[in-house]
Amino acid sequence: MNEDIYFEEETAEDKGATKLPALIEEWMQEALKYSKYNDIPAALTCLVLIGQAVKQFVHIPRGKSSDDSRLHFVWIQNSGTGKTAIMDFVLPVSEMLWERINTVEKYLPREEIARIQKDNNNEIDANEEPISIPLQQYDNFDIVEYTDAALIGYQDPYIDEDGNQRWNHIKGELDGHGLARWDEFSNSGIFKQTQHKEGIVTYLNTLCNSLCGSSWRITKKLKEGPKVVCKSERSILATTFHPKNLDSAIVETGLFQRALVLVRHVSEEKQRNIREKIVANFGVIEESDMPIDRFANALFKVYETTKQRYDETAKESSTGDADARLTIRFSPNFNDTLQMRLDDMDKWSDSSVGPVRDIVKNFQTRWLGLLGKIAILCCVAEANSIKDKDKRFIVSSRNVNQAAFIVRNCYKSLKEWLEMSLEKQKVTPLNGEILKAYVRLDKEEDGYLLKKKLFDEVERVTGKKQAIIYRNFKSISADFDTRKEGKTVYIKLKGE
Repeated sequence: MNEDIYFEEETAEDKGATKLPALIEEWMQEALKYSKYNDIPAALTCLVLIGQAVKQFVHIPRGKSSDDSRLHFVWIQNSGTGKTAIMDFVLPVSEMLWERINTVEKYLPREEIARIQKDNNNEIDANEEPISIPLQQYDNFDIVEYTDAALIGYQDPYIDEDGNQRWNHIKGELDGHGLARWDEFSNSGIFKQTQHKEGIVTYLNTLCNSLCGSSWRITKKLKEGPKVVCKSERSILATTFHPKNLDSAIVETGLFQRALVLVRHVSEEKQRNIREKIVANFGVIEESDMPIDRFANALFKVYETTKQRYDETAKESSTGDADARLTIRFSPNFNDTLQMRLDDMDKWSDSSVGPVRDIVKNFQTRWLGLLGKIAILCCVAEANSIKDKDKRFIVSSRNVNQAAFIVRNCYKSLKEWLEMSLEKQKVTPLNGEILKAYVRLDKEEDGYLLKKKLFDEVERVTGKKQAIIYRNFKSISADFDTRKEGKTVYIKLKGE
C-alpha cells in the first residue's frame, strides 16, 4: 500500500480473503480504467443499481418490520479525482438497464400516465378526490436547479367542459423509479438550504424510508387544492467535493445515516499520478470502448433471475401469492457472522474518544442495517454465477464479510474525517513532535528516513491519528527532500 497514508482505503488486494462477487469485481476493474484509485466507490455504484433494479422482488425481513433493497450512496471527495469519470460509465449503463426493464415490463411513459390520469379525473364527479396514477417507468433524475414544486410536484387547477374546477396532479421529477442523481450534491440544499430548496432534507430523508412501510411517501399540503403525494422509489447516487459545513450536515441532517457515505481526501501523491496521466493523454486519440451493453445486459440478467426467484416464492407463501420477503434465504451462519461484524464496528467506534466516538456510534445502528443489506445485494449479484438453482439466493457469512469490507472503508473514512475536522478546530500543530521524532529515529546510510516510520513514531508518542499527522506534516514538507522507491517514500531534512 501507499506509504503516504491519508484516508487510505483498503483494496481487494489488501484483503485477499474478501473476494467480491464476479460481476462487481469486473465492474470495478472496468471503472478503474477511467478513474484511478476509486475501486470502493465503483463497487458501491454497481450495488446501487442492483438494489434499485430488484426492489420489487427483494424485501429484507427484520422481525416485525421489513426493508427494501435500495442502497443510497453519497461520495464526497476532492475535485478532479475521478468522480465524474466513473459516472460517465455508470449513467449510460443505468439508462440502458432502465430501458430494458421498461420495455420488457411494458411500462407506460410519464407522458402517457399523465394523459390517462387526466382523462380518468374528467370522468369522476368534480367533488371527488382526484386520482393520481403512480409512475411506472425507470429513469434518472439529474436536475441541477429546481424548486420544491418541480421536485415533488404540484396540483394544477383547470376548468373542465362543464365549467367545473378540477385538479390534476403534475408529478415532480423526484417521483418514480431509477436514480436520484446529483453531480454536485453541495448545491442540493442539504449543506446550505435556500428559499427554493428548503424542503430537500425532509424529502430525501423520507425517500430513504423503507418501501415496505407507509412513511416513504413525500406529502405536502399547498395553499389550494388537494395535498401533493410524491411517490419516489428512487435510489440516491450523489457526488460532491468537501463542502465547508460538511461536519454539521453529517451530524444534523440524518440523511448521512440513512445513506452510505464515503468521505475521502485523495493524497497529493495520488493526485499527482492522476495529473501525470492527463499530461500523457494530450495528443493521444483513443476510441471510447466502454462495454455499456455488456454490463447493462449482465445487470438485466440479475433482474430477470431475481424476478424468477420472486415468482417461485408463491409456492412457499402461506397465501399462495409471491412474497418478496421470501426471495432471499438466510444461511445458519449469517446472524453469527453479522454479530461478529457488529463487534468489529464497536471496536472501530471505541478507538475514538469524545465527540467523534459519540457521532460514529449514532451511525452504527443504521449502518449495521446497510451492512446486512449489502450482504444480500452481493448474494443477488452472484446468483447467475451459481449453476445449481437451489443454491442461489442464500445469503451466507461470506456475503456478510464482502459487505463488511465495503462498509468498513466508509466507516473508517467517516471517523478519520471527523477526527481531522475536530483537530483543525483545536489548532494543535504537531510540527515540534514530528521534528523531534525525525531527529530521534535512526536513518538509512544515505541519511534518508522511511516516511511511514516517522509517522508511526509520532502516532506512538502523541496518540494522534496518521491522517492528522499527515496534515501537520504538509505544513513543513517543503523543509524535506523526498526519495521514492516504487510506492515507498523516504524523506531527509534539507541541509543535512
